[in-house]
Amino acid sequence: MLPVPAKYSLADIQSRPAREPDWRAQSQALLGLAALQPESREALLAGVAHAALSLCCAASAGISLPEMADGNPVFRWHAIAGRLAALQGQAVPAADCPCALTLDGGKPLLFTSLLDDFPALAASCAGVQEALIVPVIRGGRNLAALWVVSMDDTCRFGPEDERVLVELAQVAGASLEMAGARDFSKRETQRYSEVIAVLAHEFRNPLGPLENSIDGLRRLTPAQSTQWQLLDVAQRQVRHLKRLMDELQDAARLDHGKLGLNLSEVRLDDVIADALACVQERVTAHRHTLTVTGLADDIRFAGDQVRLVQVVANLLSNAVRYTPDGGRVDLLIIRTHQEGRDVLEIVVRDNGIGIDAAALPHLFEPFSQFSNARPRHEGGFGIGLSISRKLAELHGGTPTVTSGGAGKGTVARLRLPLQTAEATVAKPAPRGEKIAPAQILIVDDSDDARFALATLLEMDGHHVKTANSGASALALFDSWKPDLALVDLGMPGMDGLELAQRLRAHPCRAGVKLVALTGRVSEQEQRAALDAGFDAHLAKPVDMEQVRAMAAPREH
Repeated sequence: MLPVPAKYSLADIQSRPAREPDWRAQSQALLGLAALQPESREALLAGVAHAALSLCCAASAGISLPEMADGNPVFRWHAIAGRLAALQGQAVPAADCPCALTLDGGKPLLFTSLLDDFPALAASCAGVQEALIVPVIRGGRNLAALWVVSMDDTCRFGPEDERVLVELAQVAGASLEMAGARDFSKRETQRYSEVIAVLAHEFRNPLGPLENSIDGLRRLTPAQSTQWQLLDVAQRQVRHLKRLMDELQDAARLDHGKLGLNLSEVRLDDVIADALACVQERVTAHRHTLTVTGLADDIRFAGDQVRLVQVVANLLSNAVRYTPDGGRVDLLIIRTHQEGRDVLEIVVRDNGIGIDAAALPHLFEPFSQFSNARPRHEGGFGIGLSISRKLAELHGGTPTVTSGGAGKGTVARLRLPLQTAEATVAKPAPRGEKIAPAQILIVDDSDDARFALATLLEMDGHHVKTANSGASALALFDSWKPDLALVDLGMPGMDGLELAQRLRAHPCRAGVKLVALTGRVSEQEQRAALDAGFDAHLAKPVDMEQVRAMAAPREH
């Protein structure tokens, strides 16, 4: 603690009369600050400043934080309440600021001739008669200065004002520390999300050619042979890896509130069929009896078919996962009319191991399966239900899970309001249907990716050419015009976005359908691809049924 130079006009606040504490007002102020703890650092500091203004009957109050500006130390007014509020955000050189003197001294100081002692403040703080400043210290570090000022003869600060400010400074210090920890956690979460995106991209790139190669080998191998069975194993494991990558990416999007929907008209029977297909292998392997009831009507509504399949498949997958071999899983479709609108309920009921009552409230929390006593089966990250809840909420729906307890099975219920769709879903061409051959260009710097995808499309009867760079693709366009171009976005040199922009710059190439392929699945990248001139955006490894649908002749 450094001594204060004698040239400053300071008063001994302890020699002044002490007013009676107002414990009720102070308690209410502290409760208000407690309610602000989840808010931003700015909101917390503003709350402390207003509490100081009210409790000390000051003309103005605020918090000044030490910073560096252009290599020089300054104090910036971050939160100000009262008559000097217009100064918020401005900075004062540390050499011209009483806050620096207070932090150097490490104790409260009462300045009685502030404008004479610090002439640089005369213009901005005109009218200030005295200022009480206390340091905000946390863990031995000077974090900020909390101050109150009077601007008329009726207000003079005393020992009670100092006591109140010292306690508020402790609250401010804890708030700054907590806000700093929260900001650090947010940065770490952002880094985690970026790492997940990179990992998913790197894993997706080899998964594409691997899946396509397996598909090609299946088509060249006699059915029901030993080789066919081995290829079935490989294909199932590739699909499992894809599901894991999707879960990780969705978990990162969930952290940042970036899960979104692509709405169009959805047929419920398509959603149920796709969801059942996702679990059929495990149903067969565990000898489960799976029944579907109530799916007679042709129900169409607005939704995101891919995301709805994900939700229903997750509910079915959990039922299959936690039901012993030979058990029963029932899927019920119930359509009702509630509160003036049609409501759809998709119910998944099993006779499996059930859930303890203590675990039920935590089921929709991310990674909950790692922290409860429920045994884990067949892998997964424990984030499916948390993602499903968010996707259901985006559809205006609600998922619930109930259980009678251990050994009494589980009932999962998805409740969705039915809304009329304005658009229809373009259905892919069924596998094996005869389609007209198309001229297709594949642009990718990966030799394996080009070869595997080209081979599959040639097996379908299409005429395929490939290019390993944007420059070589442009050269092909000089003498040939494809119907469809599948372009990898992440190529070195001229990337896919630049290639699309160059192609769209020539009117003679306007009829080419451009489809972006990428392992980085994000809304930002989708928008960037569409802005560059792509007609569609597909995540790697690409769904071959979607590619086949895009290769089909356009309707006129």
